[in-house]
Amino acid sequence: HSLWTGCGHPLARPREVAPTYAPAPVKMPLITRILEPLLGKQVAGMDQHGWWVVMRTAIGWAVLLYGIWMWTWWLPSLYFRMHDAYQKENIDGRTFKQYLTYHFNYWMASGGISAMFQLLVIGILTLLTLGAFIYAIMMQDSPVRGLWLCTVWASAASVDPAVTAMEGGVGMIATFGGLVLLAVLLTTISDFFAEQQRKSNEGRDPIVEGGHLVLLGLSSQTKQFLEELAICEASSAPTTVAILHTLPKSEIEQEIKRQNTNTGDLKIVCRSGLPSSASDLWKVGADVCSRIVILDEPALPRDEADAITFGTLLTLRGQGACGWPHGGHIAVQCCLGKNVTFMNDLYPGKTFVLSGERLGRLMVQSAQDQGLCPIFNAIIGFEGDEFYSASAESLNLAGKLFQEAPFWCEQTVPIGIRDSGGAYHINPEKSYEIKEDDEVILLAEDDDALQPLSKPLMDFEAWKMKFGSATFEESDPNDNEVVQVLICNFTERGYGCAILLALDEMCGAGSECDIYCSLSEDEVISIIKNAEEEADRTLKNIKVRKIFTVPQHQMTSRHKINVMPLQDYDFNFVLADAALGFQKADEQTVAMIIQMKSLIQESFPEHKFEPLVEVCTPNATLQLELCGIQNTINTISMMSKAMALVAIDTLAHGVLSDLLSATGNNMDIMYLKDYLGTQPLPQQITFVEIAAIVNRAAQQVVIGWSESNEQGEKVWVVNPKNKLLPRPWSAEDKIVVIKDV
Repeated sequence: HSLWTGCGHPLARPREVAPTYAPAPVKMPLITRILEPLLGKQVAGMDQHGWWVVMRTAIGWAVLLYGIWMWTWWLPSLYFRMHDAYQKENIDGRTFKQYLTYHFNYWMASGGISAMFQLLVIGILTLLTLGAFIYAIMMQDSPVRGLWLCTVWASAASVDPAVTAMEGGVGMIATFGGLVLLAVLLTTISDFFAEQQRKSNEGRDPIVEGGHLVLLGLSSQTKQFLEELAICEASSAPTTVAILHTLPKSEIEQEIKRQNTNTGDLKIVCRSGLPSSASDLWKVGADVCSRIVILDEPALPRDEADAITFGTLLTLRGQGACGWPHGGHIAVQCCLGKNVTFMNDLYPGKTFVLSGERLGRLMVQSAQDQGLCPIFNAIIGFEGDEFYSASAESLNLAGKLFQEAPFWCEQTVPIGIRDSGGAYHINPEKSYEIKEDDEVILLAEDDDALQPLSKPLMDFEAWKMKFGSATFEESDPNDNEVVQVLICNFTERGYGCAILLALDEMCGAGSECDIYCSLSEDEVISIIKNAEEEADRTLKNIKVRKIFTVPQHQMTSRHKINVMPLQDYDFNFVLADAALGFQKADEQTVAMIIQMKSLIQESFPEHKFEPLVEVCTPNATLQLELCGIQNTINTISMMSKAMALVAIDTLAHGVLSDLLSATGNNMDIMYLKDYLGTQPLPQQITFVEIAAIVNRAAQQVVIGWSESNEQGEKVWVVNPKNKLLPRPWSAEDKIVVIKDV
């Protein structure tokens, strides 16, 4: 350049310097702009590709770590937790493999698509994690790259020919693994699951549980029994119910669903088999369960149903030295009252039997005293108050007389004692001294109410000195009265015979009964004679005067019902013909009541029509209440509730056996004036004062009283919670007592 310039060459012009332009700013990725203030200049130069690599690496490591955690911690811990649960169950005769298989099958059956999806995720995660580490070891490369390649290979099932032989080999392994996984999911595992599902659907695989409840049989009471069990909040209540019946498992499940059974949080497991077969009983875990319940089968004759129960009890008793269940008890519903003692003796110590025939006595009591049905409903079942027991020492009652007990119980009502030998004393002598090892039986809302008091609610001795003594004198006794009775819908499996036998015990000689039914006169007489033979007694105080036989389709006809002298009957029993089905039976019952009430109001408007009506569903109860009929009883629901109570705690068996027997105690509705002697009827009174009045005058226990609701209707309250709160009292108010027959 200097040479040309010095020579003056025309081209030797001064060189023009090209203008300098500022480079255009590079737009940073959004994530770079977000993280630059936090991480500084290290991220400023990263482009979109760089960030993709970082994110892919982070995601890859997250997947790998999750896969490692799954195989090194989650699955082993799950295995050991299941093993610990298996050991705690202490299930003899079942292997851990059977335990795992049972719970896996139940999980698959209940999980459905969710369970299959979880298995798919576990399988894919296992394949990718294993393939990534194989690639990293063989290629001496990053496992994240291996994870990425395995993902591509397993999903696309192809290998790029340009890759190295080593990469191609790993890719083929991953591709083969992906194909195998897909094949297993679509064929082998699918077939395995289908086979396991078939076994489960057919009820062939054993139940591997412990401490559960086994329900033998499927009947009209199953729905009510399961629903009652579902609302039980006792800590000892089982959470799993295994049902064994001769129907296929799928049909048992469909029947429970068809009945719209509200099982709550209960786990229901159904199996098909014979209740009298040891292998089928083992299949439902009858040896390791905590309770076995045998319900009545109403579709069978009474003798045949009890015969099946005999066989089942013998099978259970014959298993080993101590029989099945090893550490539990058996609650049994007996059809015939004469078989109760025999069933108890057949498997003593573990069998607790209730007979539906005893409800006949309850129905007669309820007809005599309007209001007993809702009171029984209030104390039988897990809603409201129920039976509890607590040691005398924990209640601060040891050494005190039983007549003092009500004044040491603020939220409960003591009704009896269970002594150290297991004997029940409901409504014991007032002078009975409560021993330290006695258990006090109480009506309470829950076990939280079983709290001791530091001082009594009342000084009973001082109260007696103030008001003096008095003797109980019933102003209107209805025992041993000569009555005329009507029984409608008399059937062989119904409560007609039980009502007749109870009436014979409780009514005077010369009482008469008319029967209105669809059976012939010969059939009715045969059923009654058979009932007398079964009870080993004959009807002495009451006789059947007239049998009105009406075709089934005309049972609700007005002209047929009008033949009966409805105005002459002291007690009317309208039973439910359950053979028609619950809905049809209730429709027939409600229609008959409407016709009877209409006929009486037309011809004898002053006559009181207060029948005792047996219903099958809550709808019928509501419909009858609209007709002014309050005295209804759902015998199916009541027996189901009673069986649920006995299944949870045998205490209920001892109490109910006494209250429903002909030689124990009865509940009764009384006027307070019968206990006052010369003392005037108070205008205001507390429940504690009523307890003192009853204690002073009679060998009875007061458990409740009548109240008026907002609509002015009479309602019955058992175990009032505020026993020191005064309330108005009138001559129409009544009390509920337990008294010795």
